[in-house]
Amino acid sequence: MTKKIVLILIILCFTTCIFCGTAFSAWVYNDDVTLSQVIQTTVPTWNFNDTDFALYDNVASSTNLTITKETTLTQGSAEAIRATSTSGTTTKDHIINISFDRDYYMSEIWYYKFEFDYHHRYKREQYNKGFPTVQFLVGNATFGSGQGGTDSCTSKSAFVATPIDEDWWHLEYYIFAHAPVLSNHGDSPIPLTKKINGVRINDRTMYDYNGTTAYVVIDNMKFSAEPASRLGIFNRWTSDTAGKYFWFKVAFAGELHSVKLYSSDTSVAVPEFDPSDTVSTTAPFPNGSPFYFYLVAAGTVTFTAELEVGDDHRILSISNTLTVT
Repeated sequence: MTKKIVLILIILCFTTCIFCGTAFSAWVYNDDVTLSQVIQTTVPTWNFNDTDFALYDNVASSTNLTITKETTLTQGSAEAIRATSTSGTTTKDHIINISFDRDYYMSEIWYYKFEFDYHHRYKREQYNKGFPTVQFLVGNATFGSGQGGTDSCTSKSAFVATPIDEDWWHLEYYIFAHAPVLSNHGDSPIPLTKKINGVRINDRTMYDYNGTTAYVVIDNMKFSAEPASRLGIFNRWTSDTAGKYFWFKVAFAGELHSVKLYSSDTSVAVPEFDPSDTVSTTAPFPNGSPFYFYLVAAGTVTFTAELEVGDDHRILSISNTLTVT
């Protein structure tokens, strides 16, 4: 009798999902799967949350900039980096390559964020405009994709810009948006054995301001495992074709505990996560990526991802609408 009741409840639940047109799937990290079981490599365990890379001696090279040590105009540290635009380089690349203190493996930082304070007042007159692009380095070669570089930061951007006052932003970039280690269905994940040892910051909006030669100051640059205030999306596609898997590229920071995906219309798209799926053993979790939908037929659908992240298990969500053709 009990089994019959359970079966009836399951059928009712399934029927309800069909009629409401919403599909749901959940992914939960299994703590029993240790990192040593997933990748065959050994990396050091370091506490590096307080390491500040914004030091003059860490500057490896620059383009269209003059680099000096800053000890007065800082955000509480003893030393920062001032980068001043050279003459006649307005709207050109202004690049500064900053070296880290060591190699950082993806296995250490894939769910971290990269953050720093950026003094911007004297590099462009328009307030809250012209965010720098950030891309990571292996030696002098760029690695992964760049993020930022836009004239605005929206609620879905793959970076967070918080005004500290009229002079400074606090900028946070999701490592996962630069080098995603979770992917499936023909998309290649970044191996956890990959490493970075520097960062390239490029600012194309270095205009002289109020009679002062354009410059910025970079301070308090570090990795952090603390979750960002929100999620982001590092692809903003608004359309795709039926019969394909769609990677909902959600950017997050903080240790990932679970993912729930929702589709507003199951006749158009359904969440696609099968725990029996297998991917490259360099991926952090052997059960595939939880960020995919299967596009069933033409129509408009809204995707929602709900993530549980960080030591405090905070719940963050983000949605985006897609037209399937």
